Amino acid sequence: MTRLETIACRQRKSFARDVLFAALVVVAGAVSVSSVSVAAHAAHVAVARR
Repeated sequence: MTRLETIACRQRKSFARDVLFAALVVVAGAVSVSSVSVAAHAAHVAVARR
């Protein structure tokens, strides 16, 4: 394997890792937004019951 092939292989692996990381960040963001939404709804219901 030449030096250029080695560099290209590393870049492909790095790109795949970056895509996976971005996907995990999106999932974490969705879970966070969902959690905040549920908490806000619960707080609204608690205030409405007073």
